[in-house]
Amino acid sequence: MKKICMMIVGLITCMNMFAQQYQELWITGSAVPGGTQKLIKVSDNDFKYAGRLQAGELRISTAKKMRKGACYLAPNQLDANIVNKGIGYSESVDVKNATWQVVVSEDRYRFHIDTEKKQLRGELFQPWGELFLAGGATEVGWKAEGHMLLMKQSMDNPCVWTWEGDLKQHPEVEEPGSFKFQGQDRWHPKSIHPYVQGTDILKDARFRTGGPDTKWTLSHDGRYRIKVDLFNETIEAKLVK
Repeated sequence: MKKICMMIVGLITCMNMFAQQYQELWITGSAVPGGTQKLIKVSDNDFKYAGRLQAGELRISTAKKMRKGACYLAPNQLDANIVNKGIGYSESVDVKNATWQVVVSEDRYRFHIDTEKKQLRGELFQPWGELFLAGGATEVGWKAEGHMLLMKQSMDNPCVWTWEGDLKQHPEVEEPGSFKFQGQDRWHPKSIHPYVQGTDILKDARFRTGGPDTKWTLSHDGRYRIKVDLFNETIEAKLVK
């Protein structure tokens, strides 16, 4: 009875923590290189892992080591695979029900945990064959299908793309200072976007793959050098002149 009461208290504490938003999340288990790793906090409701996983089991917890008030994010499905299109989870202090499965060892696993939707979505990332940019701040504008600006793929890392060129306001078009990146020379299906509409590309290195049609917006006209890492979902931009 004492053990059951302690589990109930732990679960209540964990639920209160969820309501206040997690400050950090950790992964442990035989699938995790080194045994334990901290997830990247992308935003208040988004935690991410991008890297190698080994075949085995993985658990997600709210603390590096389990302690009072900590809990696991346990999948709502039996034998839940870390590669999925969206599996819900529940907070639990029972380690036996907290396991996510990793079937094969690979270098490019990526998963996101949406703590608002209480859902994990994961993939085995495959490098894209193309990456383009277009929009009101570019010379091709928004009617750019078939002639978007092609970025250059790195010879050393197929997930990294670079581009250098002029970006400036074009008052004659809609959203004259905005632009975005596409995984093909048309608007669908693959795209990347900033988390917040109107993000200055010089000030925020984050982006997400897919989702709402938010766009970057220029704070300065000029010549830009841009580097996009599709796997790690980071973008680096410099105003070169």
